[in-house]
Amino acid sequence: MTFGNLILRLLFLVQTAIGILGNTFLLFTNASPLNTGHALRPMHLILANLAVANFSVLFFKGIPQMIFIWGVTHILDNTGCKLVYYIHRMARGLSLCTTCLLSSFQAITINPRAGGWMKFKDRAWKNISSSCLLCWVSNLLLNIFVPMQLEAPNHFHNFTKIRNYGLCSSKNPDTSSSIKYTILMILPDVVFMGLMLGASVHMVLLLHRHHQRMKYVHTLSISHRFSPEAQATQTILLLASTFILFYFINSILTMYDTVFSKSRPWLQHTTTFLVACYPTLSPMILLLRDPRAPSFCS
Repeated sequence: MTFGNLILRLLFLVQTAIGILGNTFLLFTNASPLNTGHALRPMHLILANLAVANFSVLFFKGIPQMIFIWGVTHILDNTGCKLVYYIHRMARGLSLCTTCLLSSFQAITINPRAGGWMKFKDRAWKNISSSCLLCWVSNLLLNIFVPMQLEAPNHFHNFTKIRNYGLCSSKNPDTSSSIKYTILMILPDVVFMGLMLGASVHMVLLLHRHHQRMKYVHTLSISHRFSPEAQATQTILLLASTFILFYFINSILTMYDTVFSKSRPWLQHTTTFLVACYPTLSPMILLLRDPRAPSFCS
C-alpha cells in the first residue's frame, strides 16, 4: 500500500463517518417535534428532507466506494449495482432539489411583510409538504433509466467496449445516445441550479438593502445589527454557494473523464469524494453556524 492510497482511504473513512453522524444529528434535531406531538414547521420539514437526501448519498455511494477503495472488489452483483447507482442518483438530485427549495423558501420568507407578498408567503408555507413530495417523486422518475445500462464489472466479456466505474460498468454508448443521455441527466440540474441562483441573488440584494438601511441606525450593541432572519439567510447563502462550488468542480472533472473515455481510478475516486463533500459539509454549516437552525424561520 502506497502512502497516497493510505491517505485516500483515510479521507473517505473520515468523510463518510462525519457525514453520517452530522446528517443523523440534523435529522434528529429537525424531526424531534414528532416526539412531542407537535407538527413539523416548514423549515423543520425541509431540513429533515435534506438530511435524508444527504444520508442516502453517503450510505449508497460513499460507503460502497469506501469499501472498494479499501481493497474489497466485486462487492456488488448486477442487482446491487443497479440499486446502488439508482438510489445514489435519486438522492443526489433530491439533495439539489431540497437545497433549491430551502433557498426559495428563505427568499420568500425574508421579503417585507407587505403588499402581495403576504399571500405568496402563506401559500408557500401551506405547500411545503407538497413541494418536498414533488422533489421525491420527480427524482424517482427522472432517474429510473439510470440502472438500465449498468452491470457488475465481471459481467461484461468484451472489455474494450465498456466504461469501468469501479463498482459498476456500462457499455460505451454511441455519440447520439451519449448526447441524449447527457442532456437528460443535466437538464433537471440546470433548472434547479437556475432557481437556486435566482433565489440567492434575490437574497443578496435584500441583505444589501437591509445593510444600507442599518448603516443609518445607531445601536448600542453590535449584536443587534443582524436579525435572526438575516443570519439565517447568510447561512443558506453559504449552503447554496457550497453546493454550487462542488457541483461545478465535479461536473468539469466528469466531462473531462467522459470526453477522453478512459478508466482513471484517481479521477473516479476524486469525483466520488467531491459528490460526498456537500452531504458531509451541509449539516456542519447548518449546525455550527446557528444551532437554532430549525426555528429561526419558523
